[in-house]
Amino acid sequence: METTLNNVGLLRQEQILKEWWPEVKDNFWDTDVRLKVKELLKMLMEQTLVEDLELQRQKMTESTYRNGYYPRDLVTQFGLIQDLQVPRLREGLVRHRVFDRYQKHQRQVDDLIQNTFLAGVSTRRVGEVLKQLLETKISATKVSRVCLRLNAQVEQYHKRPLIDEYQYLILDGITLKVRYNGKYHKRKVLAAYGTTVFGKRELIDFKQAKGESEEAWQAFLQGLFNRGFEGKHLKLIVMDGSAGLKAACELMFPQAKIQRCWVHKLRNVSSYCKAKYEEDCLKDAKKIYLAENRKEALRKFKAWKETWKKTCPNAVHCLEKDLEELLAFFDCPEPHRIRVRTTNVIERTFREARRRIRVFSCFSNTKSSDRILFAIFDYLNNRWKAKPLKQFTQFN
Repeated sequence: METTLNNVGLLRQEQILKEWWPEVKDNFWDTDVRLKVKELLKMLMEQTLVEDLELQRQKMTESTYRNGYYPRDLVTQFGLIQDLQVPRLREGLVRHRVFDRYQKHQRQVDDLIQNTFLAGVSTRRVGEVLKQLLETKISATKVSRVCLRLNAQVEQYHKRPLIDEYQYLILDGITLKVRYNGKYHKRKVLAAYGTTVFGKRELIDFKQAKGESEEAWQAFLQGLFNRGFEGKHLKLIVMDGSAGLKAACELMFPQAKIQRCWVHKLRNVSSYCKAKYEEDCLKDAKKIYLAENRKEALRKFKAWKETWKKTCPNAVHCLEKDLEELLAFFDCPEPHRIRVRTTNVIERTFREARRRIRVFSCFSNTKSSDRILFAIFDYLNNRWKAKPLKQFTQFN
């Protein structure tokens, strides 16, 4: 009998809940949910502040008395909390878990500011974008100050030890406009992307330089070498046609083969073609690297040369003189070839950098540009961690 009554009670509760729930939902969405959340958050913060003070009072002398409250505003991820009642002592300072001394924004808010800036919003517009969410204006100075936190991460990234596991290395550079010594200067950013024997892909490092000279590239590669990247497993280095880069690679990693980027090379070939021949000439040239093997590629090159040597002799010479380095990727396992015949992977990274850089007419200093580049590199590296290239681990 008791069991039956309990079941009847449960059925009645379920029926009441079904009838009551639609009304609760309607009333809930009619109210300002954000306001309710802020009220609850304020109550929780004030209770925590009192608990912190009482815990510290117990460790002090018995003559330590409370001295009322003082109001304080705090910007949180849920918006501005106004008139937060902060308890205080007559003597001594109280350490709070809710915020640090003189802190006006929660750390989560600083993270939000930093991530909004790194997503492509200019320093001056971050405040406008977040004003409605945070219910207060964020100054450009505040944004700049928050982003200075990245300096330590950038330095750590440039100094971290490297594991000598890279089998493919792709090198390229991007031009930035940076202001220093009161003038605007063009700076080259040298960058390295690697794929390990375990299929891990990584933007290894970057470095600003005055240009892409042999000395600049050698200094960059020497830095990688000193941090542990000795190239013991390195099979192929992919690059554009920079003579300085090639010389530096042959000096630092003489055991690795050089692969010339097909995209860069075809751009050079097109510059030697007349407009009316350009499309057909390049279309035929692409058949060379799409061949199934080196022997087939050589056959297609000879056919292409025979077709175009009269109408576009300079274009033919441009490709022929670097043919050996253009076909080096055929010595790699077939699944690897599409990823190592061009510098496209690092070019895509630079496209993201250029998109982000367009927000600025010019970087105010080298550190500000390093912060942006690090943010892009770090984002891509974190995204790639969970996505190793499985086809790169099957032929070792």
